[in-house]
Parts: sequence; C-alpha cells; structure tokens
Amino acid sequence: MKSEKEILDERARVNALKDRAESDVASNTATFLEFRIVPEQYAIEEKFVTEVLFLRNLTIIPGTPSFVQGVINYRGRILSVVNIQIFLNKREKGLGEMNKLIVISDGKMEYGIVADNIAGLREIDIDSIGIKPLNLDPSSEEFIMGVMPDGVVLLDGEVLLKTSKIIIK
Repeated sequence: MKSEKEILDERARVNALKDRAESDVASNTATFLEFRIVPEQYAIEEKFVTEVLFLRNLTIIPGTPSFVQGVINYRGRILSVVNIQIFLNKREKGLGEMNKLIVISDGKMEYGIVADNIAGLREIDIDSIGIKPLNLDPSSEEFIMGVMPDGVVLLDGEVLLKTSKIIIK
C-alpha cells in the first residue's frame, strides 16, 4: 500500500503532465472579442481591446468620412468612433442600436468601434480560420484575417491600428 506522500507525489506528476499537455494545445489558439453590427458578426483579437463601454455623448464632426461616427470624451482624451462596416465598404442592412463601443489600441493608435451588441470572448483555434470571403471589396481585404466556419468575420487588429487609411487629416 502506498503512503500518503507517494499518492500526493503521483497526483502532482499526473497534474503537471496534464497542465503541460493543455498548454501545448492552447498555444495554437487565440482569444477574440466577438461582436455584432447588424447583420454581420465580427471578432477582433482580445490583445487589441482596451475596454468595452456604452456609447454615450457622441459628438458628430461635419465633413468627416462616412465611416467616422463622431468623437467622444474618453478619460479626458478625444477618441474617434468608427463604424467598421462602412470602413470595410460593406453595405449596411438596417439600423441597429450601435450603443456599445469597443476601444482598441496598440499603444500608439487608439479609437473606438461601434457595435450593436457584444457576444463575449471566444477562444479560437488558429487552424480553424477559413480563407477570406471572395466577395470582399479589394480595398478592405487587408483588414480581414479570415472567417470562422460559423461565419464570424475575424478582423486583423494589428493592420486596423497601423493603417493610415483610418487617419483623417
């Protein structure tokens, strides 16, 4: 019969091996924030999301491109608010609530993306990402990583935050 110490040591070894195997599997996944802008479902990698909040006190700025919804006061700074569907040259199909704001940042660039609702965080196996849709507007193709089997469009946060196309002069 094994002693209590031997039993505990064996459990620790088994758990350590299980944790190592789980971390090896998890290394091929990424966490995305999933959100909806009627009628599309989008996701952006969590590492680019600073905060999700209710959209309040939006100030419209005349003469800006149609994808710029306006600006808000965000923690004492002016934050641009973007409708990503219009930016990607996708046709809007009906009006949604557009009452959520996803603040994205890479430390240098920061802006908000409006959304109708937030579905939550989702761990995605990188190997399950499908190719980009063939019907994409060529000018917006670079901002899409791919599509999930269930139709969720994966946005490329790194490209969205580095592009000069979103900067208004």
